Amino acid sequence: MTEGTPPPIVTGVDGSAESLDAVRWAARTARLREAPLEIVHALDVSALLAGGVVPPPDEMVDALRARGRRALRTARELAAAQGVAGAVTRLDPDRATQALVEASRTASLLVVGAAGHGRLTSLLAGSVAAAVGTHAHCDTVVVRGDSWDEPAAAGRPVVTGIDGSEAGARVLAAALTEARARRAPLVVLHAWADTPPPHPDPRCVTEAGQRLLGERVLAHDTGDVEVERVVVHAHPRRELVERSGSAQLVVLGDRGRGGFPGLLLGSTGQALLHHAACPVLLVRTTA
Repeated sequence: MTEGTPPPIVTGVDGSAESLDAVRWAARTARLREAPLEIVHALDVSALLAGGVVPPPDEMVDALRARGRRALRTARELAAAQGVAGAVTRLDPDRATQALVEASRTASLLVVGAAGHGRLTSLLAGSVAAAVGTHAHCDTVVVRGDSWDEPAAAGRPVVTGIDGSEAGARVLAAALTEARARRAPLVVLHAWADTPPPHPDPRCVTEAGQRLLGERVLAHDTGDVEVERVVVHAHPRRELVERSGSAQLVVLGDRGRGGFPGLLLGSTGQALLHHAACPVLLVRTTA
C-alpha cells in the first residue's frame, strides 16, 4: 500500500454463489470508498496432511492451486464488472479464517459470504463467523440476501441500533458513513423491551429513549443524511430481523453493548447472521 492510498477492502472467495455475492458487494463498496480491493482464496493445505504430518502429493496441491486460480479469476472479472479494475488476488496456504483474519490487519473492511462451500465454509454464519467477527482487526461484513443488489438497494435505508454505551457512538458514526456513501436514509433504533428494571410507565421509558437518540444523533455531523429516530418496545433481535427485510445494510457493534444490549456475539447476534435479509456490518468497537 503506497502513501496516500486507503487501506484495502478484503474479501474471500471459494467459487460458491454466496462468496461471489460477497465479491460483488465488496467491489461496489470499494468503488464507493475509492479503496483498493483484495480478493483471497484460502487453500487450507494443512487439511490435506495425512495423519496431520505427512504432506499431500504435489499433484493434489497443484490441483488445489489451479482451482483457486480459477475462482480468483472469476472473482476479479466480477469486480471489474462492478467498476473496480485491478483488484489484487492472492492464494493463501492457510485456512480461510486464519488467512482473512491475518489480512484484516491492514484492511479497512473484511467481507465474507453468508453461506458457501469449500475453503470458505468455515466463514459461514455460525460459530466460526462469530470467531472472525471477534478476531478481525477491522470491521466485518457478512453478505446476506439480495436487497443490497442494485437497483433493488436504491432508496432502502441503512439500519442501526444504539444504546447509551460509548461503543454505540462508534456504531452510529459507522452507520452514518455507510448511509452517506450510499446516499441512503438512516434509521436509528432504540429497543427497550429488555430495559431493566421494568418501568411502570412505558411512556417514560419511550421518552427517555427519544432523549437518548436525540443526544446521540446531535453529537454527530449528519450532514445531508436523512435520519429517522425510532424507539420501539420490542426485542432487538426480532426488530432488527424484521427491519432487515426492507434495508440495504444493518450496522451492529461487534460486542454486546455496541448496538443493542447482548447483541454480538451471542444468541441474538447469531440470529441476525442467520436470518437477516440483508448484509450485516459488524463494527469493531474494541482495540
